[in-house]
Amino acid sequence: MVLASAGIGTDEMGTGLVLGIVGSSLGVMGGVIGTYFSIRNTKRPRERSLMIRLAAMCWVWFAGMLVWMFLIPRPWNQAAMLFNLPILFSIPRMNRRLALARAEDEAT
Repeated sequence: MVLASAGIGTDEMGTGLVLGIVGSSLGVMGGVIGTYFSIRNTKRPRERSLMIRLAAMCWVWFAGMLVWMFLIPRPWNQAAMLFNLPILFSIPRMNRRLALARAEDEAT
């Protein structure tokens, strides 16, 4: 393995840990970049403030889910995956609110 030849994670536990940290870091960076461009691509102040509130709400929600996963003992921590459902089902509502804010800004 390439990582093992570099001296990183020579046993299976070490390799899994390194790859888990790298994958998690890439996922968080993708979320930060997506949030940045979602806010940047708004055109009006009201739309931008709504997007900032929605993005902050999602980041706080996912942080709470991670806290639940790491602090609650098994098997109850596995229920944290169910906490994704409210965010998943609220995406159409968030899109409607953004469209409404956009339409109200264009009307003025």
